[in-house]
Amino acid sequence: MPIALAEVLRHPSLRPAAPVLLAGDSSRPVRWVHSSEVVELAHLLRGGELVLTAGMVLTAAPDERQRRYIQQLVEHGVTSVAVEAPDELPTALVDEARRRDFALVQLRRRVPFVEVAEGVNGLLINASVSRLRLADSLSDELSEQLTSGSDLHALVNVLAARLNAQVSVQDPAGQVLAVSPADAPDATAGYEAPIAVHGIVSATLRIEPCPATDTDLLEAALDRAPPSFALALQRSHPTGPQDTAAHAYFQALERTDTAPQTSTELLGATALGGARAHVCVVTTPGGQFRAVDQAIRRRGRAALSRVRADERISVVALPGDAPEEARHQLIEDLREHAAAVDGTVAVGPLAREPDHVRHSLVEARRCLLLRHEVGPVIDANAVAVQRLVHQLDAHDVLRDFVAEQLGGLLDQRAETSRRLLDTLVAFFDCASNKTATAQRLHLQRQTLYHRLDKISEALGHDITDSRTAPALQVAVRLWQAMQSP
Repeated sequence: MPIALAEVLRHPSLRPAAPVLLAGDSSRPVRWVHSSEVVELAHLLRGGELVLTAGMVLTAAPDERQRRYIQQLVEHGVTSVAVEAPDELPTALVDEARRRDFALVQLRRRVPFVEVAEGVNGLLINASVSRLRLADSLSDELSEQLTSGSDLHALVNVLAARLNAQVSVQDPAGQVLAVSPADAPDATAGYEAPIAVHGIVSATLRIEPCPATDTDLLEAALDRAPPSFALALQRSHPTGPQDTAAHAYFQALERTDTAPQTSTELLGATALGGARAHVCVVTTPGGQFRAVDQAIRRRGRAALSRVRADERISVVALPGDAPEEARHQLIEDLREHAAAVDGTVAVGPLAREPDHVRHSLVEARRCLLLRHEVGPVIDANAVAVQRLVHQLDAHDVLRDFVAEQLGGLLDQRAETSRRLLDTLVAFFDCASNKTATAQRLHLQRQTLYHRLDKISEALGHDITDSRTAPALQVAVRLWQAMQSP
């Protein structure tokens, strides 16, 4: 069970190091503590780690390598890095951590990293064992209720009593199927977990805890209770033909050899039959699934959802007369609910034909794989170039083209190259409008003109030349995309 970084920094084994948080959020969870002096480390980690390092190799590395070190840790979901340094850490390291809101800690005194790892990891293991015991106990109790013939209402009441919380089950349309007694204690917050029957989301389990609710038991309930509730739901609400068709459709959606006609027929047999356009929404685990589901179903939109351990997929029907506008509205609705979603939501490209839905799903997943920093809701259209670069995976061809077009800038010193390239990006983002570019970069106009002259000089041609500008813009967008993982 993870514990907050702030708690780790207060641990007796680490406190003597006088840790200082230079960037990021100390409330982020730490899953494990690891120590290493290897700079090319990120690909060996699983995410959630606190990395301890003496920093001798890292702080001596070039600025660009320090920045890439932080970037790679962010890309792999690492929680924090703590660098042992009595003096100030390099500017590039601190600047990149702040730019990416990554938790960078300075350890101002030396401590034995082995003792820190043993002490904190021991706490993590003990917490995990305790949580497993709670989860097993809760699973056993719910299984006994099912074996004795208890229905959905009985399970809701048992769970409410065990948690000292308000518990309810709602169908995708928001109708309450079962709820614990109305005189339950006042709730302080709501947590939700999808209830899946044969992988298809058929209902949502909602738990509203009270101040006295054990948080470990609450997490165990969100993890272990849904399968038991799914079995009870099947008893009271048997699977219908459309549910069976939805299960078959999602299976076909994962297969690359599904014939277009088969895909069309299977989708037509589901509750989305008759829709002329669709889009896939993929959500990472965690947070409020129902908040996403409510945003999807807002304005009368119909959807099918499937849940797995690593993701939640929704196929959303859109009107055929203005599907692009409807897709944009869906994204806006999702963004309105983003504050309630502890995870990332990706919206795939529009599928104008039923057999194009799989492409929408694949590209929505690609958005999550890219981890592009555009907020909790990712619009596949906004990262189209990044998706193309990732899909082509032809780095030699792409890099040769970028080097051909931007070589004069790439050959500059790292900091100068980055500054000029960022200026060129802003220039093209502002449709080559110099006044708007200067405002965006917070520069005096003469300073911008000087930079643009330097760019033209380095490239060997005027960047506004209509004969070369199109290729230059493509190269700039490819360069941007290739900075992403």
